[in-house]
Amino acid sequence: MDFSWAKRYPDVYKICTLFQLCELSAPLKYNYTPLTGYLQNGPQCGLVALAMIQGNPTNESVLKIFNIAKNNDFTHNGEILSAEYMKILAEDVLGGDYLVKLNTEGLNNQKIKDFLLGGGFVLIPYDTEKDNSPGFLKGHKAHWAVISGGIETVTNFYVLARHGKAKNVCIWSLSILAESNMQLYEFSPDKKLQDIEYKLPKGGISGHNGINGKSVLILKK
Repeated sequence: MDFSWAKRYPDVYKICTLFQLCELSAPLKYNYTPLTGYLQNGPQCGLVALAMIQGNPTNESVLKIFNIAKNNDFTHNGEILSAEYMKILAEDVLGGDYLVKLNTEGLNNQKIKDFLLGGGFVLIPYDTEKDNSPGFLKGHKAHWAVISGGIETVTNFYVLARHGKAKNVCIWSLSILAESNMQLYEFSPDKKLQDIEYKLPKGGISGHNGINGKSVLILKK
């Protein structure tokens, strides 16, 4: 099976060939900005996703973002449970070189597809299954990822994403990811981190300042 288009992106080519993703062998359109992966330590998935966009994430760069978030009263331990907080944090961290916008209109639409094919990034909260793919757990496994590319095929649209719990790039259906993003109703603390305090926005994660149905769009000027 030929994935020649992906050979210029070794991380994508690896996943396409490993899982024999036949539908991606001859995409109609694609765009991808490779990002350096980084594994999170504790509840810092949003901080790590933002650090990946910033470039060359390290413990020091993630800590710097954490301190900014902490000083703004956005987090207690690294968790970011408000898309509005994430937008403000991204503006602060990335500075004037990027346009940052809060998106409340969902993901599975032509606007987002064009945005990804045009080189945009999306910071997206979703529910994780055991393999870290998008799931439907009512927000109990809410997690942040960064989308840095899109692939359009005859029948579907896929996103290329990274997050702080995996070393490899992820390839997910945009429609499934969008559905996962739209059902983040209830916050549930990590079973391994039950004793720490979390910074919940007023109204919870499904409220006006939460993460349900929201994402952050980022485009380099």
